[in-house]
Amino acid sequence: MELSARKKLILKTVINDYIRTAEPVGSKALASRPELRFSSATIRNEMSELEEMGYLEKPHTSAGRIPSPAGYRLYVDELMGRTDLSVADVDRINSVMKLKVKELDRMVSEAGKLISNLTDYTTLAVTPYMQRVTIRKFQIIAVSPLDFVIVVVTDSGVVKNKMLRTATPVTAEEAELLTYVLNQTLTNIPIDAITPQRFDIVRRAAGVTALLELVSQFLDEVIEEFSSQKIFLQGASKLLAYPEYQDAHKAQELLDYISDESHVPALRTFTRDIDGVRITIGPENGTDGPLQTASMVYATYNIGSMGRGLIGIVGPTRMDYAKLSARLALFSKGLNRLISETFFDDEQ
Repeated sequence: MELSARKKLILKTVINDYIRTAEPVGSKALASRPELRFSSATIRNEMSELEEMGYLEKPHTSAGRIPSPAGYRLYVDELMGRTDLSVADVDRINSVMKLKVKELDRMVSEAGKLISNLTDYTTLAVTPYMQRVTIRKFQIIAVSPLDFVIVVVTDSGVVKNKMLRTATPVTAEEAELLTYVLNQTLTNIPIDAITPQRFDIVRRAAGVTALLELVSQFLDEVIEEFSSQKIFLQGASKLLAYPEYQDAHKAQELLDYISDESHVPALRTFTRDIDGVRITIGPENGTDGPLQTASMVYATYNIGSMGRGLIGIVGPTRMDYAKLSARLALFSKGLNRLISETFFDDEQ
């Protein structure tokens, strides 16, 4: 059923009041609002109909009503409007987006911390699946005939290294030859193309040394790490500031759930895009976990051909969606620009 203009205005006012106060909203309180020029009885009847239609809910312990997930969805899609950020907000976001970080994982983690500080919400920053990442350089550094450091540098600026200890001595010349073959054979190709068959080329060209198998094991670890997503949770304690999560057990359940990599795909069930930001409300996040009573406001960031990551805000369904989506939209644009300048400008 199409909602009348009056019902939409009442629903919008209820949601705005509930976002601000976290208290159920009654018809008498709404009747005193200057923008609602209706009697208390008219407002009460309209709220009752909105409840029957599924847009409002009535808590058992209160005479007032609160928005339902369907009410929030209508609000986000049609009623909330656009919020213009203040000059101070824009300046603050632009000033914090000057991270001098060359490693992608750390940049994503720091970005999550910044948006948490900007919004006072718990944030989730997720790296993309990185199968398309390529290795730019290998380096093996001899520390002693038995001890070596292997360093791998990727095209996204990620540096991985590990100390290797061989069972038998390996000469510096053998280590240099292996470094040369690795750089000739396994660089500038996606890491998912580094197959056992391709590594056999390295084995034949470099000769079998005590170092070779340790390098192979290290590469397996690197490939496995890049084949999974990393989750950086920032501002976890901020969740406890909201009445809906003052139950520490409930808050911990939500934090544990969103920290689990296996739940990340569910977070990517995109809804309508609003200026690059997407919002999922309550049951839209799934019906079998604690996110069914929470909301996410999130955007993606691009790592070129390697894929997209996610950065978002997690909290109660009672969020100021307009303000949060405006801030996150500006922030995500800055993050995309920063990633491009940091990792890809020198390739132009």
